[in-house]
Amino acid sequence: GSIQAAIDACAASGGGLVTFRAGTYLSGALFVKSHVHLRIDDGVTLLGTQDESSYPVRPTRVAGIEMAWPAGLVNVVGQEDVEVSGKGTIDGQGEVWWKKYWDLRKSYEPRGLRWASDYDCQRVRLVVAFESKDVTLAGLNLRRPGFWTVQVTYCDRVTVDGLTIRDNEGAGGAKGPSTDGVDIDSSRNVLVQRCDIDNNDDDICLKAGRDYDGLRVNRPTEYVLIRDNVCRRGGGVVSFGSETSGGIRHVVAYRDTGIETSEGIRFKSARTRGGIVEDILIRDITLKGVPLPFTFSTDWNPQFSYAR
Repeated sequence: GSIQAAIDACAASGGGLVTFRAGTYLSGALFVKSHVHLRIDDGVTLLGTQDESSYPVRPTRVAGIEMAWPAGLVNVVGQEDVEVSGKGTIDGQGEVWWKKYWDLRKSYEPRGLRWASDYDCQRVRLVVAFESKDVTLAGLNLRRPGFWTVQVTYCDRVTVDGLTIRDNEGAGGAKGPSTDGVDIDSSRNVLVQRCDIDNNDDDICLKAGRDYDGLRVNRPTEYVLIRDNVCRRGGGVVSFGSETSGGIRHVVAYRDTGIETSEGIRFKSARTRGGIVEDILIRDITLKGVPLPFTFSTDWNPQFSYAR
């Protein structure tokens, strides 16, 4: 479409700034290229189409396993020096994938296939950075992802700054399942700061691969700083795992706040997962209305963790 054409033309000329006039723009998957700053200003909404054919299937990693999967709405894949920022909104219109997922769960669970549901459903993520470096995501309002909101995988030097994640509910109060806030996955030198997250799963999560495939890839998440974030509803202010196979290390989190999250700081893995979580510093964490400040599980969610 015209948005992708503008990004491609900007990249072809050596890079620069791509902006929008105020308004709402319906779009399928966009691929931001090296040296391009995609700016989504206040008054601009990028609305994800619910047409699944508009998200081409590409090699990626989802929930710790490398596989082919639909692209996200906004993608930075194999690029460097990229910024996606502004005070505008990226809205994934995710309800169609939430329904698809719950319908699949109803079919799969009686057959003992809970573990396969997340993979087979192929829900569309909102913002994906993959195999890229020097990436900045800042200031945006992110709403209604089909699956995870922000996923940073196999990246180096990434800043996630001042994102607001909201409205992971649809008609009749239907909740968006597994709408993680910010997932840092086998990446290094990452800063996550000043985000305000309200979702229905892990708020800020560190991951490094699942089971055999994660052990094969063997890439850690390391050198991560998480500070000055506010996490409202959700499954944990900062979560480690359950995808721990490649290891998670050298992580500092401070001045983060949880308000009525189900848990505070979560450590979770499984008997088949492997990997080491080490050199973690958590300090100056404020928890309000959080029933479980720290949780540790090395046999997490067996129905999901183990293929039976």
